[in-house]
Amino acid sequence: MAKAALDRIMKEIKTLAPDERRQLCEMLNALRVPAEEEDKRQAVHQALRAAGLVTQVRQPRATDTPHRRRIEVQGKPVSETIIEERR
Repeated sequence: MAKAALDRIMKEIKTLAPDERRQLCEMLNALRVPAEEEDKRQAVHQALRAAGLVTQVRQPRATDTPHRRRIEVQGKPVSETIIEERR
């Protein structure tokens, strides 16, 4: 793809509403999954719906997990503190 076309697409993406961006991410993610694997996944989802075990299957959103920065903690590890507080 030409650089100019990619730049134009990126500018357009920035103008989308959050819900539209989510839909775009879902569509792009669907393109990354091989069709055979997606067919199997859809068959499982359909079986779950037919059995009445689920009413809706939602796809994970790319924006559900924001980028997080690690922080440095002074002293002993946080895991040790949590274990001590639970006792």
